[in-house]
Formats: sequence, structure tokens, C-alpha cells
Amino acid sequence: MWPNSPSPHVTSAAVAARNPDVLDINSHIELARTAERIGLDFAFFADGYTNHGEHNARVGHGEPCVSAPIWAPIVMGATSHIGVVTTMHARYLSPVVLARLGANLDVLSGGRWGWNIVPGSKGSEAKLFGITDNIDHDERYAVVAETLEAVRTLWRANGKPITFDGKYYRFEGVPRGPYPVQESPVIFNAGVSAAGQEFIAQSADYAFFAVVDDLSKVTASVDQLAARTQTHGRNPLEVNMAGSVGVVAGRTSAEAAEKYAWIQESLDMDAARGWARGFLAGSQTYQANFGGPDGDQALDEAARKIGIAAGSRMLVGTAEEIAEQVIDIHRTTGLRGFMLISPLWAPDEVELLGGMFPVLEAAGVWETPESRGWSW
Repeated sequence: MWPNSPSPHVTSAAVAARNPDVLDINSHIELARTAERIGLDFAFFADGYTNHGEHNARVGHGEPCVSAPIWAPIVMGATSHIGVVTTMHARYLSPVVLARLGANLDVLSGGRWGWNIVPGSKGSEAKLFGITDNIDHDERYAVVAETLEAVRTLWRANGKPITFDGKYYRFEGVPRGPYPVQESPVIFNAGVSAAGQEFIAQSADYAFFAVVDDLSKVTASVDQLAARTQTHGRNPLEVNMAGSVGVVAGRTSAEAAEKYAWIQESLDMDAARGWARGFLAGSQTYQANFGGPDGDQALDEAARKIGIAAGSRMLVGTAEEIAEQVIDIHRTTGLRGFMLISPLWAPDEVELLGGMFPVLEAAGVWETPESRGWSW
């Protein structure tokens, strides 16, 4: 999970101050080269248009936030092989604009671009964009599906006239090149609702969702998505199900524990409560995992969890110890990939994670990107 703000994953001013300057190009270049060197498959840019709230902005949590399709090319230019995923919202941009951005990003990266297509829109973003049509959750995924179909139609034009006549979009013409290097760039989505899983099962290549402490819930999500994928005539292995986990690494177990304790102690609870309220009010999944915001004590308990890595399970220890925890989650749940959320994202902190990969390789659950032809 690429750092798109001073502290994108922790509601902490101290963590924000300890991390590099997110608006400095050189910070991204050095981090990109580190990520590729240690063996990560891809860098994932989350994105959005409104901040998480007054207190969050005050502590540098998600504010300022770099624009995914603008800053991703820095990572592309600094590296040769690592994949780069950008988040772009289906409801905020025309399919013509999305197709053109995506095609250029794919060409710029030499075929290393992936698209995290998300529905939009949360209430604050709808107001910012002046969106007044209040479509329900499931219909937003219908818009996502048609947006992807429309964009792929534009990508396939290859200099010839195309016509698209859908429920939400109608257009015709000859879009300008360039066209994507990949036949179809890799599609990501984090839908956990029935509508979201239905879209993933039909159209996505990667699904990702938080790994919570109760691994039986993660296993259930993996099994449900696999069953849906098979129902649509696809091999479940065609959708790579990845779990997001927080990681705090140290050269020793004690050093890692000390870092994590410092992160916990530095949490700004006003900001954490605001972030938690947003999740708990708008997500049935978060309500099931963390409970509703009923009373100050219940909210504070949820906020302490959600305030760090959005409630994802935290893996703390040496790189080797974190690798063993990853292997255990993989074997318990069936997850085949992991989105690593590093609250401390300076290159020397991320470099520590490189020690995970020899352990994963020795366990037979991972192969080097080079041995896979740098494929996703």
C-alpha cells in the first residue's frame, strides 16, 4: 500500500512527522527502488477527493493526499519491473477519460499498470462533485461494471470507430491512441458486499480485503468469493485474493514491539474516532467486525483498532517472524496474496521487510518476481 499522505494508515501526528515528506519526488523514487529491490510485486495507490475530517487533517492522516494517476508515474519511471496500481473512481470521470488515463499509464510503465476501480461515492465526495442522483449501493456496482465494459471497448478500438450503447453511457467515435500494452490491464477491487463480490467474480483479477483478528471470517470471505467465481465459469484461481495486513518490522523482536507500542501510544483519539465513525456508519462489514458506535467506550475500543491500518491485523516482529505469521494466515484462510500496510514507510523501514521473502520462498509459498517473468 503506497504512502499517499504523511500518515495514510495511522491517525498519529507523531507518525506523520517521522515519515518522509510525501510531496517530495525523491522520497517516492527512493522508496520505489527499495520496494522493487526487496521483491514486492506491486505498489498500490489508494486515492480519494475529500479528507477524513478536521482532526485527521490536523495530524497528517490522509492529508495532503497525492493524486494516484499523477504520482504513480514517478514510481514507474524509477523502476523497471514492479507493478503500479492506481485507484480511479467510476462515477467521477467519463469512461473516455478513464480509458485515456489508463492507456497512457500502461504505456508509460511498459505494461505494468493496474486499475483499482471503485464505485464512489461517499457522501462528502458526492457533495464535492455536485452529484445529486442518489443511487443505492448495489446500483453503484452496476455502474462500475458498465464503466469497465465501456473502458475496455475504448481500449479495443485500435484506431477504428466504436459505438457504446449502455444504460449509463452512450458514445461513439474514434479514440486517440496510445492503447494499452497489456491486452487487458489488471483489475483490482475491494468489494466485500454481495454486489462487490459479484463484480469481482465476473470481471476482476485481484480482490483484497482486511485480514481481521478472527481468521474464520477471512476464510469465509475467501470461500464465498471462490464459489461465486466458479459460478460464473471462472477458475477461482483466476481471482487472486489478497488480504491487507499491517506490518511493523524491527531488527529484533524487541525493537519491533517497541515501535508498535510507540505507534499505539501516539494515536490521536479524536482523529481515530472520526475515522472509525465513518467506517462503522457506512460498512456492514466493519459493523460485524468491530460493532456499532454505541456509547463512548465501545467507540473508543473500535477506534483504537481502526485507527491503525483501518483495523487490519497487525503483524509485528522481525521480517522472519512476520513471514511466519503470513504463512500461517495463508494456510489457515486460503489467501494467496497480501497487501502490506506499513505505518512507518521510510525506505529503511520498508527495507527491513526484505527478510520476509527468503522465508516465504523456503516454505514453498512464494517465488521471486524474476522467476515468474515479473508477472503479477
